[in-house]
Amino acid sequence: MKRSMPRARELGRMALIAASALVILGATGLVGLSVVGRLPWRAHDEPRLVRANVRLAPDLDMLGELSPSAVYVIKTGAGLVLIDSGLAADAAGVREAMSRLGRDWGQIRGIFLTHAHGDHTGGAAWLSRNAGATVYAGAGDADVLRAGGPREAFFSTYHMPGESPHPTPVAVALKGGETIDLGDARMTAIAAPGHTPGSMCYLLERDGKRILFAGDVIMMLKGDDHPRDELGKPLGTYSAYLSPRYRGDARASLATLRRLRALPVPDLVLPGHPRADNQPQDPRLTQGGWEKLLDAGIRDMETLVARYDQEGADFLDGVPKELLPDLYYLGDFHDRAVYAFRVRDRLILIDAPGGPGLIPFLANGLSALGISPTAPAAVLLTATGAAETAGLPELIKTHHVMVVAPGDAIEDLRQSLPPGTDLTRPEEFPTERFLPLKAISLRGRGSPALAYSITWAGKSVLCSGLIPVKISPESTEWLARDLSGSRDHFRDYLASIQSLNGQHPDLWLPATAIHGQNANLHDHEWLRTLEDNLTVLMRLISARR
Repeated sequence: MKRSMPRARELGRMALIAASALVILGATGLVGLSVVGRLPWRAHDEPRLVRANVRLAPDLDMLGELSPSAVYVIKTGAGLVLIDSGLAADAAGVREAMSRLGRDWGQIRGIFLTHAHGDHTGGAAWLSRNAGATVYAGAGDADVLRAGGPREAFFSTYHMPGESPHPTPVAVALKGGETIDLGDARMTAIAAPGHTPGSMCYLLERDGKRILFAGDVIMMLKGDDHPRDELGKPLGTYSAYLSPRYRGDARASLATLRRLRALPVPDLVLPGHPRADNQPQDPRLTQGGWEKLLDAGIRDMETLVARYDQEGADFLDGVPKELLPDLYYLGDFHDRAVYAFRVRDRLILIDAPGGPGLIPFLANGLSALGISPTAPAAVLLTATGAAETAGLPELIKTHHVMVVAPGDAIEDLRQSLPPGTDLTRPEEFPTERFLPLKAISLRGRGSPALAYSITWAGKSVLCSGLIPVKISPESTEWLARDLSGSRDHFRDYLASIQSLNGQHPDLWLPATAIHGQNANLHDHEWLRTLEDNLTVLMRLISARR
């Protein structure tokens, strides 16, 4: 299932990025969105999705100046109805936009939430309390909405330090199939789990027209022709690629897309995040366009489900699991991932984090997997800082483990470890006795570092410390801090990333797993990771000038 890019093409792309000093990292926050249309909507009109507050159809408005998600306002015989409620906890943007469109927010009687994410639900509690509106949401999201947590349920992997989730009083938890009478209109709830467990689509039927409010099941109506990753696609299936803590589900997404695919195309398809590039998009799809949109997502989810079925969803999310036969992820100890190979009933560990308590942690992790306590025989250090070595004294005293470390750090390390510690360089490690490995020397984030390329169970496994790192806003901040000392740090980090370019791992086991990332790599994920590191590096270099 894994495709490798030709070596020459890899080198060319990497060299291009390494040579560019002014590459700017694209924003990773939620995409800002909006909708526009003509007024009023007749058969010959051509409503368009762009950025503005507009009337899409008679008695149907889009609050298009809000960010980052769409909010729709429907005037019905039962009062005003909102589809979602924006990000702001006081719904200020919603109220101001409604006023500009001549709508009185005090007349809101119903708020239909498409899913729990904060950019869609932030204002619902305020509006419910102050306008007396009834809040509807999918049953699978109702509990987290009412509880106001956990944070991951509201903001997924997005870095939103200025925002806090809060309880939302869901009055009606919908299971799907319910029909709500809105006087001159009818709203049908369509269960659409996958993006979140309680994701819902809502089908409005009025005056012979069928209008679908798709939430983030359909985030936008046009994606990139060649998206860089899952986030560039029009459907909200990106959450299916994330750790279960973010509540996405590939199998549920696949079932939802197939269910929508079987429906006749609605007259209007109104997504949760219309395109942010201000290129007009037509919400009136043909049947063929509707099927094409959903078919692309169905193919993606079929591939992902097959991968999970074949390999397991091996997320490094704190839950012990066997990644390959006799290769274990035992969870996180003092914020560091702990990996162990079992060789001849002895463990080979990657790093020894955390200090006292590491030995019972190992035993508990193995026990969770139904494996009897197994003594460590060796520790492969990815670096020699406190984070990697704090657990060594306990292991050395109890099990007399061999310690593999960068050659130019061994003498310094010897001074801090118990006398008689068996310290060895990677090239002297008895591979025939334990496991075959190739050590890769790295620098750039403090002490000399190593990554280990290990062939195991027919797979290429790369065990690394803090080089490279999966890029996120948080990890970019950590990297900037570590590289801030001198230009030599930038140079060394650049050389380290380039030295990893020749690797083609099937599994990547980093010291810190960002967002509980999957151990398994597919397509060009590894190359993209190296490119992202170089891009951030160039941005930091540019910022220092």
